[in-house]
Amino acid sequence: MAMMTNEEHERMKRRRFRQLVGLLVCFLVVMGVGTVISSGLGIVAALFDDTEKKQEYANKLQSMVMLDPLPFDTLEQADPQQLKEAAIWGTIYNTLATGSDLSIYERDPDTDGIILPALEVDATLTKLVGPNYKLTHGTFESSDMTFLYLEDKQGYLIPVTGQIGLYSPVVEDFARKEGRMYVTVGYIPTFSNTDFAFTAATEPTKYMDYVFERSDKNWYLVSLVESEMKPAEPAASEVVDTQNQIEADYDPAEELLNAVATPEPTEEVIPEGADAQAAAAPEEPEDPSAETGGSE
Repeated sequence: MAMMTNEEHERMKRRRFRQLVGLLVCFLVVMGVGTVISSGLGIVAALFDDTEKKQEYANKLQSMVMLDPLPFDTLEQADPQQLKEAAIWGTIYNTLATGSDLSIYERDPDTDGIILPALEVDATLTKLVGPNYKLTHGTFESSDMTFLYLEDKQGYLIPVTGQIGLYSPVVEDFARKEGRMYVTVGYIPTFSNTDFAFTAATEPTKYMDYVFERSDKNWYLVSLVESEMKPAEPAASEVVDTQNQIEADYDPAEELLNAVATPEPTEEVIPEGADAQAAAAPEEPEDPSAETGGSE
């Protein structure tokens, strides 16, 4: 066996060192490619994850959905009183959502209702429909209550109520078409009474498209149309919705009022001594013809 010279030994050491360095470089390259791919997938996933955006629009449309407005092609066709009410409830909802409570508002000493500044109502509606739509402030009635406008306070007296509305929203999809953004919103029925409130269903029973147009880098509501999206099981949904409506229409106070207004059936009062008189009265003789069928 030939002896390895010093020169050959040094050359082998250098070759092994280069192999180790090459292996380390390959390892780092593989790790780098994996990191780049992982980061890229994370970025792509983030781009397609619109959960935060859906929640943002659900919060923005909460007070509209709860009132279940009729479709409209333009804001001029929308019910101005309903837009005003949506702005009022939206202001209250935003106050609570930001961690504040209603104690920040002045209260009416007679009714204990809060006095909501009209300026805040204006600001809430402006965020939804843009600065070009102007509210006319004044007392108005909704289907459930009266909103009294206090001229001296420049605000609305909000009655103490546990109302939560007819529906709560869930944003399903966003679509762009002809410069507009269509936000498809599912309507989940809610149930409430004077003592408690809870969501009675977990799936939407109908869908509406809230249409937005962009102006000054902001999207503003311009229209409300029926959506092409339909409930997966319309028959089951209709049953749930009907049951919710029956429960929602139940009013314990009205039932109590009806019970008070309806007189209870009374027993016949027999005058004192009537039993004795009835016992003393002679019995009428029976007609023998009733048994024989007549006289012979």
